[in-house]
Amino acid sequence: MYEAIELAIKKVQSAQELIATDLDIPAIEALILVMEGLNHQSDASFDELSADHRRFVRQALKESAFASLSLEQKRQVLQLLLVATMQEDKLQGNYQVTPDAIGMWVTFFVEKFLASKEQHQLLDLTLGSGNLLATVNLALNQRGDTAKYVGVENDDTMITVASGMAALLDLDWQLIHQDAVLPLTETTNKMDVVIADLPVGYYPQTDMPTYETKATEGLTFVHHLLIEQAVKQLRPNGIGLLLVPANLFDSEQATSLLKYFQSESILFQGFIQFSDKLFLEKQASKALLIVQRPGDEAQQAEPVMLAKAPDLSQKESNLDFVRQMTAWMQSNHMVH
Repeated sequence: MYEAIELAIKKVQSAQELIATDLDIPAIEALILVMEGLNHQSDASFDELSADHRRFVRQALKESAFASLSLEQKRQVLQLLLVATMQEDKLQGNYQVTPDAIGMWVTFFVEKFLASKEQHQLLDLTLGSGNLLATVNLALNQRGDTAKYVGVENDDTMITVASGMAALLDLDWQLIHQDAVLPLTETTNKMDVVIADLPVGYYPQTDMPTYETKATEGLTFVHHLLIEQAVKQLRPNGIGLLLVPANLFDSEQATSLLKYFQSESILFQGFIQFSDKLFLEKQASKALLIVQRPGDEAQQAEPVMLAKAPDLSQKESNLDFVRQMTAWMQSNHMVH
């Protein structure tokens, strides 16, 4: 299994590097061309390569045997290619791929919350490259669920990458190309689950639609606005699983966020922290915020779950953590 993944990465990267060098373009743009090649599509930029280089790329992609991999193996190949590409281009933190060690916990909570083999609606509010949505989508497909998947992304390059990932994994996503802070008429009040790896920083506008989390003066943290936007997209009783800064409650704008958490608009259900080892820098650490839209079934969790997920290497601790989370969700009517 690992040999096949390593071979695919090696061959695809050789094609990507040649394209990036020959056309003098960033690695991410070269990766988009490679993804199109793997999907048997062609681009005018590809025709700018010399005949010899076009032959090299086609042969490298053929030798990658990408088509013969399982869907999950394909996702892993694409994820590792994206990680290497973002390091090569030195893209900022908000572009980074959600690590699998975190994606697996998001998937765990999604699977517990959603009844198996039923129809669901799931939104990734900040789609990025699409890796997190693909992780959840493939897991739900594996157990026989039918779902509508929607992704929102404002960045031209990232939504192109996500579209390519969906095509290569044979996943059917509705992609919405817009600023996620602005009104989302297609998804508001409709989603069973909203997931997101939220960008961190200030939202550059002050004249945005009405938000309870909006700062009283100056710019507002975009991740605060997106927490509120995620809840607005949920149907009553729906759940939000949002990756947020681990120091979410330590900022100068935390007061307005906590006030929102105490309102009737939202149920703050849990905050799961992760090992610092998963992040290049401690200040970049993320946590999983669990929120729910009030409804006839949803209730304030007792207790609010404040926990730290064990390292993946600690097998027994992980099994115990799964048992604890399952029992907590069951006692708070979050398992269906």
